[in-house]
Amino acid sequence: MNKTKEERLETINKLIKFISKSGRRFFYTKSTLRSDDEESVAYMELKKGRIYFVDNYTKDAIAVINNHRRWNNFSHGGTLQALVMDFADFIRTGKSTNGKHGYGGLFCPHWGHADEIQQEIIDYAKEIGYLKS
Repeated sequence: MNKTKEERLETINKLIKFISKSGRRFFYTKSTLRSDDEESVAYMELKKGRIYFVDNYTKDAIAVINNHRRWNNFSHGGTLQALVMDFADFIRTGKSTNGKHGYGGLFCPHWGHADEIQQEIIDYAKEIGYLKS
Protein backbone atom coordinates (compact mmCIF):
# COMPACT_ATOMS: atom_id res chain seq x y z
CA MET A 1 0.00 0.00 0.00
CA ASN A 2 1.35 3.42 -0.96
CA LYS A 3 1.46 5.93 1.83
CA THR A 4 0.21 9.47 1.38
CA LYS A 5 2.52 12.46 1.61
CA GLU A 6 1.10 13.17 5.08
CA GLU A 7 1.80 9.60 6.21
CA ARG A 8 5.36 9.81 4.87
CA LEU A 9 5.78 13.11 6.75
CA GLU A 10 4.67 11.34 9.93
CA THR A 11 7.20 8.55 9.26
CA ILE A 12 10.03 11.08 8.93
CA ASN A 13 8.97 12.93 12.08
CA LYS A 14 9.04 9.64 13.99
CA LEU A 15 12.56 9.03 12.67
CA ILE A 16 13.73 12.54 13.59
CA LYS A 17 12.35 12.08 17.11
CA PHE A 18 14.13 8.71 17.40
CA ILE A 19 17.42 10.26 16.21
CA SER A 20 16.97 13.11 18.70
CA LYS A 21 16.91 10.60 21.56
CA SER A 22 19.84 8.48 20.32
CA GLY A 23 23.60 8.84 20.67
CA ARG A 24 24.70 12.38 19.89
CA ARG A 25 21.05 13.53 19.90
CA PHE A 26 21.01 15.30 16.55
CA PHE A 27 17.89 17.44 15.96
CA TYR A 28 17.54 18.10 19.73
CA THR A 29 18.49 21.09 21.85
CA LYS A 30 18.16 21.94 25.54
CA SER A 31 17.74 25.64 24.79
CA THR A 32 16.50 27.53 21.76
CA LEU A 33 17.55 30.82 20.21
CA ARG A 34 14.66 32.52 22.00
CA SER A 35 14.74 30.72 25.36
CA ASP A 36 17.42 29.29 27.63
CA ASP A 37 15.14 26.69 29.16
CA GLU A 38 13.08 25.33 26.29
CA GLU A 39 13.82 21.80 25.09
CA SER A 40 13.11 21.36 21.41
CA VAL A 41 13.12 18.67 18.73
CA ALA A 42 13.17 19.50 15.02
CA TYR A 43 10.40 18.29 12.73
CA MET A 44 9.13 18.47 9.17
CA GLU A 45 5.81 20.03 8.20
CA LEU A 46 3.67 20.67 5.14
CA LYS A 47 2.37 24.14 4.34
CA LYS A 48 0.26 24.54 1.21
CA GLY A 49 1.86 21.42 -0.24
CA ARG A 50 5.45 22.55 0.41
CA ILE A 51 7.82 20.77 2.75
CA TYR A 52 9.48 22.68 5.57
CA PHE A 53 12.04 21.73 8.19
CA VAL A 54 11.38 23.40 11.55
CA ASP A 55 14.77 23.88 13.16
CA ASN A 56 15.04 22.78 16.79
CA TYR A 57 17.29 25.70 17.79
CA THR A 58 16.07 28.66 15.73
CA LYS A 59 12.45 27.39 15.61
CA ASP A 60 12.27 28.76 12.05
CA ALA A 61 10.47 26.88 9.29
CA ILE A 62 12.92 26.45 6.40
CA ALA A 63 11.64 25.52 2.95
CA VAL A 64 13.37 22.35 1.81
CA ILE A 65 14.09 22.96 -1.85
CA ASN A 66 16.31 20.64 -3.89
CA ASN A 67 19.66 22.11 -4.83
CA HIS A 68 19.11 25.16 -2.63
CA ARG A 69 22.29 25.21 -0.58
CA ARG A 70 21.81 28.34 1.55
CA TRP A 71 19.32 27.78 4.31
CA ASN A 72 18.98 30.82 6.53
CA ASN A 73 18.52 29.97 10.21
CA PHE A 74 19.45 26.30 9.80
CA SER A 75 21.50 25.53 12.91
CA HIS A 76 23.10 22.29 11.70
CA GLY A 77 25.90 21.47 9.27
CA GLY A 78 26.01 20.11 5.76
CA THR A 79 25.66 16.46 6.76
CA LEU A 80 22.32 17.02 8.46
CA GLN A 81 21.20 19.36 5.69
CA ALA A 82 21.82 16.55 3.19
CA LEU A 83 19.87 14.15 5.42
CA VAL A 84 16.95 16.61 5.66
CA MET A 85 16.93 16.88 1.84
CA ASP A 86 16.82 13.06 1.67
CA PHE A 87 13.89 13.14 4.10
CA ALA A 88 12.07 15.73 1.97
CA ASP A 89 12.56 13.65 -1.19
CA PHE A 90 11.09 10.64 0.60
CA ILE A 91 8.09 12.73 1.70
CA ARG A 92 7.61 14.03 -1.87
CA THR A 93 8.05 10.76 -3.76
CA GLY A 94 7.70 7.86 -1.34
CA LYS A 95 10.90 6.44 -2.82
CA SER A 96 14.05 5.54 -0.92
CA THR A 97 16.47 8.44 -1.34
CA ASN A 98 18.90 7.73 1.49
CA GLY A 99 22.27 9.25 0.64
CA LYS A 100 21.15 10.90 -2.62
CA HIS A 101 22.24 14.33 -1.40
CA GLY A 102 25.63 13.20 -0.16
CA TYR A 103 27.31 12.00 3.02
CA GLY A 104 25.83 8.50 2.72
CA GLY A 105 22.58 9.22 4.55
CA LEU A 106 21.90 7.06 7.57
CA PHE A 107 24.46 4.51 6.37
CA CYS A 108 27.28 7.05 6.66
CA PRO A 109 29.97 5.74 9.06
CA HIS A 110 30.89 9.25 10.25
CA TRP A 111 27.93 10.19 12.44
CA GLY A 112 30.02 9.83 15.58
CA HIS A 113 27.62 7.44 17.28
CA ALA A 114 28.76 4.13 18.71
CA ASP A 115 28.24 1.45 16.04
CA GLU A 116 25.39 -0.17 17.97
CA ILE A 117 23.51 3.13 18.26
CA GLN A 118 23.88 3.83 14.54
CA GLN A 119 22.61 0.33 13.84
CA GLU A 120 19.59 0.96 16.10
CA ILE A 121 18.78 4.08 14.06
CA ILE A 122 19.12 2.16 10.79
CA ASP A 123 16.97 -0.70 12.12
CA TYR A 124 14.29 1.74 13.28
CA ALA A 125 14.35 3.52 9.90
CA LYS A 126 13.77 0.14 8.22
CA GLU A 127 11.02 -0.78 10.69
CA ILE A 128 9.01 2.37 9.97
CA GLY A 129 9.52 2.16 6.21
CA TYR A 130 12.08 4.89 5.53
CA LEU A 131 14.88 2.51 4.56
CA LYS A 132 14.43 -0.63 2.54
CA SER A 133 14.96 -3.85 4.48
